[in-house]
Amino acid sequence: MSELLHDRVTVAASPEAIWAILEDVDALGRVLPGVERIEARGPGAFAATLSARIQFLTVRADVEATLDAIEPPRRARLRITGRPRGLVGSFTADVPFELLPIADGASTSPRTEVDYRVELSLGGRLAAFGAPLLRDTFRRQVATLVANLEAELSRRAGSAAES
Repeated sequence: MSELLHDRVTVAASPEAIWAILEDVDALGRVLPGVERIEARGPGAFAATLSARIQFLTVRADVEATLDAIEPPRRARLRITGRPRGLVGSFTADVPFELLPIADGASTSPRTEVDYRVELSLGGRLAAFGAPLLRDTFRRQVATLVANLEAELSRRAGSAAES
């Protein structure tokens, strides 16, 4: 397994609010990019069908995912194993991440810096995709994830305010 990406993103939410999404498989289905189907397989585990656009090709994969090394609401590791549909091969991704609250006196709304790495192992035809192409795809997926996460948290805040 080799490190494909190590990056940080900022999310307009507290670590606790982000963690609540991780514990709700339905919410995960709304925020993870490319989810076509998702189902819980127990605490911290789910199965899903995901799709991702890699250059001119849309790759669909059946995946199993688990969260381990869990220290709520600060850190965990997402481990994903999968097989693409229509391509010979498989992949394993480890995504350790840390949620770091941003203490900023200038801002009144909570913000969190998410420090994450993507460690990836590819087999079969998937190995033909180069690291720069996959790195760009992951960065786009993370940007979409952050936007979806903030929209989901805003929706939740709106629902709570109406109650």
